[in-house]
Amino acid sequence: MQSVRDIMTTTVKTIHRDTLIGDVEGIFVTERISGAPVVDDLGNMVGFVSKSDISRFLATNEDPAYARVFEITHFKVISVEPSASIGDAAHKMLHGHVHHLVVMDEENMVGVLSSLDYVEFVARNSDRS
Repeated sequence: MQSVRDIMTTTVKTIHRDTLIGDVEGIFVTERISGAPVVDDLGNMVGFVSKSDISRFLATNEDPAYARVFEITHFKVISVEPSASIGDAAHKMLHGHVHHLVVMDEENMVGVLSSLDYVEFVARNSDRS
């Protein structure tokens, strides 16, 4: 049985909590990602931010020029272990209403699992009849 380890993204781009929201948009486009862990000055993960968070913020704020990512960060991050089944991860996403899970091996972040990673897995393993 395949696990989260088999389909997660291991090269994780992090965003510093003081980064301007407009700059985060650019990072997401350049890196071709839809979300990233947010870190503090010591590199510790303090939350997660996604394209959806940015879109919601921009829709309700007239002048976001100086807004920082910590203003829209989700501080309660849903995580999963690399050894978890892919089905368990999908249930966590579904019940947590999120599109990303941070993959944690004990206290260390080792990857991110996105809903797109899951869709790619299903597409690769589906019967193409």
